[in-house]
Amino acid sequence: MRNWLLRNRPFFVFIPLLVTMGAWAVTHSALGLGHLSILAFMGLGSWTFLEWLLHRAMHIDTGIGFIVRLQDSAHLRHHREPDDLEHSVVRLRASIPITLLLLGVARLAYGNLDQAFAVICGLLIGYLFYEAVHLSAHAAHPLPGLRSLQRMHLRHHFGGNNRAFGVTSPLWDWIFGTYRATEPRPSARASLR
Repeated sequence: MRNWLLRNRPFFVFIPLLVTMGAWAVTHSALGLGHLSILAFMGLGSWTFLEWLLHRAMHIDTGIGFIVRLQDSAHLRHHREPDDLEHSVVRLRASIPITLLLLGVARLAYGNLDQAFAVICGLLIGYLFYEAVHLSAHAAHPLPGLRSLQRMHLRHHFGGNNRAFGVTSPLWDWIFGTYRATEPRPSARASLR
């Protein structure tokens, strides 16, 4: 039970937050639902880049002690132990401050809370989708229609971790030349094939 709770903690925290912010934006905004939806889609699109950027940053060897320790704690341990599902999700002590920072940036950029909430709702939808794809890939439980995304992520783990940083989309890997078109080793998660 403990492991199940630890694996699913982002969903327990961010789904209620997403619903609350979305409801607040819709009920308090002078903008129409269409405009708020466009802002949410902008947030979702921004998520794909943020995901790629953060994942890429975890694999840059700076040689600076505290950064190396941060990378190891936040991500590289997961590469050494890809079957440890408890460490396959982003810890709340990282995801909550990042969400608050992004909310602050969105609030400054748009000038009001309803539009900032709409953008953050899109970002959170992307983040939760990321966690679902990522967890299912490592648990070897294919999600209907998402097998290609799961395979893409496993290529990152088992085909060399210097490529394929996108989990929810290959777009930024294509743009920045880090896309990996080859399959992982045959022994890696054969059940997802």
